[in-house]
Amino acid sequence: MAQGLSEPRNRLVKVIESKKVNGISFVELMSVDATTLYVHFLNPVDVTPAAPEKMLATISGGERITGITANPINAATDWNTDANGNRILTVTVSEHGDFSTYTLTLTTNKKLSGGPPNSYVALEKLDPMYSSAQFSFKVGCPSEFDCAPECDCCPTDEPPLPAIDYTAKDYQSFKLALSNFSSQRYPSWQERSEADFGMMFMETLCALGDELSYFQDRVATEAKLLTATQRRSLVSLARLVDYEPTPALSASTQVQCNVSGNSVPAGILVTATTPDGVTVPFEIGTGLNDTTNYATSPKWNSGIEPYWFDDSQKTLACGATQMYLQGHGFGFEQAIENGTMQLLIQTDLPGQSLRQIVTLTAALELDDPIFLTTGNKAAPVTLIEWGAADALTEERDLTVTTVAGNLLPCTQGQRFTESFAIGTPPPGAQGMPVAVARYGPNGSDAAPNWIFRYQLSRSGINNGRLAWLPSVQAGSSSVDPDTAEPQPETVLNRVLPEPDSFTFSTSLLDATAEEPAYTVDSQAWNVVERDGSGATIHWEYNGDQSDTIRFGDGVFGVQPDDGDVYQVEYRIGLGAAGNVAAGAIQNIGANASSYLTSVINPFDVTTGADAETAQHIQRMAPQAFRAVQYRAVTAPDYQAAAETEDWVLSAGASFRWTGSWLTVFTVADPKQSAAVDTALAEQNQIDLIDLLNRRRLAGYESYAPPPWFVSIDLDITVCVADGWLDSDVEEGVLTALADAQNPNGSTGFFYADSFTFGTPLYRANLEAAIQAVPGVNGVLDIKYRQRGATTVFLELPNVLPIGAGQILRVANDPNYPERGIINVIAEGGR
Repeated sequence: MAQGLSEPRNRLVKVIESKKVNGISFVELMSVDATTLYVHFLNPVDVTPAAPEKMLATISGGERITGITANPINAATDWNTDANGNRILTVTVSEHGDFSTYTLTLTTNKKLSGGPPNSYVALEKLDPMYSSAQFSFKVGCPSEFDCAPECDCCPTDEPPLPAIDYTAKDYQSFKLALSNFSSQRYPSWQERSEADFGMMFMETLCALGDELSYFQDRVATEAKLLTATQRRSLVSLARLVDYEPTPALSASTQVQCNVSGNSVPAGILVTATTPDGVTVPFEIGTGLNDTTNYATSPKWNSGIEPYWFDDSQKTLACGATQMYLQGHGFGFEQAIENGTMQLLIQTDLPGQSLRQIVTLTAALELDDPIFLTTGNKAAPVTLIEWGAADALTEERDLTVTTVAGNLLPCTQGQRFTESFAIGTPPPGAQGMPVAVARYGPNGSDAAPNWIFRYQLSRSGINNGRLAWLPSVQAGSSSVDPDTAEPQPETVLNRVLPEPDSFTFSTSLLDATAEEPAYTVDSQAWNVVERDGSGATIHWEYNGDQSDTIRFGDGVFGVQPDDGDVYQVEYRIGLGAAGNVAAGAIQNIGANASSYLTSVINPFDVTTGADAETAQHIQRMAPQAFRAVQYRAVTAPDYQAAAETEDWVLSAGASFRWTGSWLTVFTVADPKQSAAVDTALAEQNQIDLIDLLNRRRLAGYESYAPPPWFVSIDLDITVCVADGWLDSDVEEGVLTALADAQNPNGSTGFFYADSFTFGTPLYRANLEAAIQAVPGVNGVLDIKYRQRGATTVFLELPNVLPIGAGQILRVANDPNYPERGIINVIAEGGR
């Protein structure tokens, strides 16, 4: 439990009895859609600020009607008292609101210095917990439903998917994999007798898999992509069809550091130890090129305790976007202004810890005048807020919750630096390693056309290979992450005779003759011959279990000269072996002890990956150049192009003769929402038009009109079973038919994605959905009317047809009645 918060804390009683502070009790509206609000307070204390400051009322919230403003408060005429002497404030607003919930907040008219935009200084005599109140402009509308909100933050747990061993290749490994699979998926099947039918069937499958693997291995050869086994061959053959195999990617994560200073430089070493004793190195930062000094503070070390004003606030609700912390002086405000400020919220429960990282958007220091510190001073409190995207995914018990900062990026790997020479080492450096020299294309003794390579000495040791990072993480933030190629963690510079920097190229075919470029190959080399002085004169290829730097030949990339000296800095990673468990990164390297006192990774590391397998390259490379089609000729081509947009559920296209040429009309059905009158929807339509115009056939016109929604209203009469409240049944029917997705993944009957172009409405399906609602004894009648077509309700036919270019819509949103309304008439019950 947080220090100093163990006593009972009923804040409401304290504020009601207070003679120094007051608070808002509730907001009253005398009629529906009133523009005059009556703010009732908890006690008679006057909260009017001293001149020249004035009281300011702000209204926030709203879905369809937003931006409601409150008129200035007149301290002489707008105050009153109730029968108990408690104060009442009259507030008039610019307009009435919609059906959503609004929040009224009282502050001074003085801007908050250093705070977030549009923030004001709080009223001195207004308690911070009761400085605002929620209300509805539609509070006077009749409703038979229970007003208590439903909790939709705990979706049903789904069983974990069974682990699949994709490396199984022979009879025994197949049998082990299937045995493990059956034990997890069919736990009741315990029979392992060889005579059992299930065992016989499983062994038959294993024998078939073993035989197929045997045939594949027997025909393996390096001449063809589909049968090559060496990675060097696979990469070269795949590049012939413009397919670049993915190398082993180093894992990246975030670590929470306890620091002793105000900065931590990138590159310092921290390590994890696996259960089998293997040391996995990590470095602070985003990669080898990261030279950032990360801002830290000892005040952000782990153990920051939360604060609550009242015992009713000991639990932080699922979906929360703010919380209070004990103390002042954290410096969050400056950190937010300078860049991203992230905090780790950790709740330690028996057997598990709930952890989540949030990015702060605002921080505000407050004082609690009700519960004082041991020195009879107002308790210092800091309010922190974060965005809706980081809303808490689980409920938190604040008594076992702590907060920590100093969250730094971390990538798996360890850096090394070495120098090598081309041809003859310079004087005084006879022991320096030299690059591998091999004949280039059409090379001969007279014209060897040397290709120089240098094998990284640390690559291939203890399964460590050159670390690769995705391009965006490696610093190319302007590159499309879906098409960007990974970049190696290498920095290559020429030291002698003249300093120069070399740049990495995935293929040297992209480099000019004078461009200082290099590439990296999966190659290992052995020395097989030396001259009389001991210098190497011949190397032999020795597999692909190492990494080698390859220079250009003077046609594609500049060719190094004899005697040149190079320095290469690189990082060695472990690929998928770097995916360590949460809490495994705990060890501090020698170069980190002056900055860090402790370090830990809050979450499992999952981003490390081994190199793309040979089987995957063989299957994907031949199809890679056919995978994306950049032209549209037929109607299905336009439809497929539109469906590449991530917001499109489905699309339809048709050709029409418009007088002088054919015009293609392509209509897209948006995902999840049937609304077409929003700014985002308009931008989506513009993007779709631009896409289709890039792919259309010359001589054709392309139009992308918005979809044609058919909105209908429904009057549904149901018979309520004995013992059921008609209002509960009515609410259940509306929930079952809603245009919404439930937390458990199920959807309402009229969920937008359930209806697309030409999808008809079957009365039988609608009645089945209604009949499935608990308490419904039967469906008595269903009538409908189409918006914009008729004003009278008609009997719903067995099938309500929808045109091929139309989409049915029943949103049942009181803020948007033009999108279809459902009226349920419940008869019977109690």
